[in-house]
Order: sequence, then C-alpha cells, then structure tokens
Amino acid sequence: MENLDLLTALGFERIAGSKEEVKARHIIQEEVEKLGLSATVEPFEIAFPADVQATLTVGETNQSFQVTGVGMAGVTDGLEAPFIYADDLDAIHVTQLKDKIVLFNGGLRYVNYKKIIEAGAVGFITFNGSVYDETVEIEERYLRPKLQELGKIPGVTMSINDAEALVRLNPKTVNLTVTGKEITRTSHNLVVTIPGEIREEVICFSAHYDSVRHSKGIYDNATGVVAVLDFLKHFSQNKPKRTLKFIWCGTEERGLLGSAAYVKAHEEELKYYKLNINIDMLGVVLGNDIACVTGDESIKHAIDFVAKEVGFGLKTSDGVYPSDSTSFADGGVPAITFARSAAPGGAAIHSKKDVIDFISVEAFNRSVDFIITFATRLIEANTFPIPQTMPKKILEELDKYLLRTIEE
Repeated sequence: MENLDLLTALGFERIAGSKEEVKARHIIQEEVEKLGLSATVEPFEIAFPADVQATLTVGETNQSFQVTGVGMAGVTDGLEAPFIYADDLDAIHVTQLKDKIVLFNGGLRYVNYKKIIEAGAVGFITFNGSVYDETVEIEERYLRPKLQELGKIPGVTMSINDAEALVRLNPKTVNLTVTGKEITRTSHNLVVTIPGEIREEVICFSAHYDSVRHSKGIYDNATGVVAVLDFLKHFSQNKPKRTLKFIWCGTEERGLLGSAAYVKAHEEELKYYKLNINIDMLGVVLGNDIACVTGDESIKHAIDFVAKEVGFGLKTSDGVYPSDSTSFADGGVPAITFARSAAPGGAAIHSKKDVIDFISVEAFNRSVDFIITFATRLIEANTFPIPQTMPKKILEELDKYLLRTIEE
C-alpha cells in the first residue's frame, strides 16, 4: 500500500447485501481491472431483517427508552410482563425467569439465549456500549439461524447507560413492542484466478469487505481488502508455480456467510485447495501481529520458522479464528488468519471508532511483506509441505464454534 487513499475510499458503512456493499465491490473490481485482470462475481442469497421497529416503556410510569428491535426474533404488538435483571444466567437466576422479560449480560450468545428460552422467558433485553462513552450507538442485532431453532421471543437492544438506568428504576413491569419481517438480499463474492504451472494445487487468499452498522470499517476490514489486492498485484507480476485464488467475501459480519457460500459452491474442487490465507485487520500503529492456524500444528511451526528467519515478530496459535478462514477449514482446507491486533485501549472495531486515524502505511506494509514472503515459500515449494489432514482437536473446535455441538 503506497498511501491511505484506497482505504479512505472504502471508508463507509457496508452492510451485507446493501447498495453500499455493492459500491465497495465495484471499487475492488476497478482496482483489479487496473492490474489488467478480470474478476468473477459470485452472488448468493442471505436472509435479512427488514422494517424492524421497537419500543420499550416502563409499565408503572410509561417512561420510554430508545431501543432497537432484534431482527428475525419474535414480534409483538405490545407485551407487558414482569421485569427482571439476571446478572448471571446461572442455575439460581434461570429459575426466576418464567413469564418475565429479562435483561441479561453477555449479548446474544447461543448459550445465553438457550437458557432464557428453556426457562420460559417471554421477552428479552440486551445492551451494548461502554459506560465511559458519552454517546452509544445502539446495535441492530438479529437472531441467527441456530438461535431461531430454539424458539422466537421478542427482544430489544439498548445502550448500556439506559440499561443501567432501567435496573436502577427496578420496575415491576415493562412493555415491549417489536415489529418487522424477514427478506432476502443478494450479497456477492469477488474472485480472481491466476493460473499456475501446477493447476491442481491451489492456494487461496481471502478477506471480507462488508462492515457492521455505524462503522466505516477501515481496520475491520478494508485493510484486509487492500492487503489481498497487494497480494494480487505482486503475484500477477511474479508468475506463481501453483494456482492462486484471490477472494473478497461479502457478508462475513453476519456469520461468515460469504465464505460459507463460496465453500459450498466450490465443494467439488476444494480437494485441490492446499491452503487458505485469510486477512482480517492489519495496519494499526499500536498493536502486534498474530497468525492463527486452523489446521495441522506443523503450519504454525512453518510460520514461526520464516518469521525468525526474516526477523518479523508475531505470535502464532492454533484453533478456530472468528473469520472466513473458519469456513475454508470446515470445508477441509487448512487455513491461516493473519491479523494485527490492536494494543489494549487502541483501535476499536464494530463502531464509529473504526476510522483511518489509527492506521499506518508502514505497519501495514510490514505485515503484507511478511505474508508474501511466507506464502511465496509455499507457492514455489518443490513439493507442497503442508499436511491436508485436520487434527481431531481442530475438528472438535470447529463443531463447537459452528454450534454443531453445544458446550454449556
């Protein structure tokens, strides 16, 4: 990356399946075309909450709070029920939730939602933000498919400051109104292929280009978008021994849907995919580089070896990383996510704070240069050195992350 211009151009809210996500895709396509290459657009359908409206009032005083409705959950024209704040969804608290509207900590995690459903709660309240923020933009949350399978009850999200105020009021009852519907949107993956001398061995690079509500998504993940463009530029000018795919995924922020759609659409050819290198957040001034391997432990050792050889500091780990690498690993392709984690108190994501101010061209280029060095070793290897087997530990972690097995 020569300067921050392209990151700045991508610095706008890019919600899954929106016209803004399409705009971002066009910007990426234009950059691909500048290299004299062409990209394939692969559309896929996503379920999306629409026209979600909600209110929350205190039963005794009719005092109202600003809320957003949880999409694709339950709807109600006006549900009044006893209020309870469950500060821990433990065995004691869950016995008190039946027929109540419950405010709870920890967000819409599967385990939390399962507990309130099984306890017989009739509605729920979540919150977001920091008590130290002067203003909090309330998140627009939705119920993911695995949670919908447990049952649908109406829910809202409010700011953490209002949640604190509500608990202080300790009302006997609250009243919820939530309306909305589910629609289908179209999102897109963008794919460029550089054929190698060895056509039947493929290494793919990936990054997602969507963002969340209220976020310009510079750090998460316009930086990944630009990194994959830099990889494309480098390897288009240096013919690779193995075939390379460059994939910009839509709708990562709503459950890795773009990469999952790609893996499903290309299931038959995945046997040729030797490795996925995924990029999710680079370039922060204050931070540290990491690599998370979802595959054989020897991959971690290979990264460490090259890093020590060239003098690039990073921390490696193995496991499931919450990004598009997970979809490829679940499809049987060993995967790595490279990232530069922000220092404590540093750059933030998933909020209005994700802006250009905290990104450094120098930090970005150091990471990109190392990833190119590492990838080149594999691309040009006489015999591909990475095992294609998935360790039992990794398979178990994938099952847990993707909610095929539930851990309380």
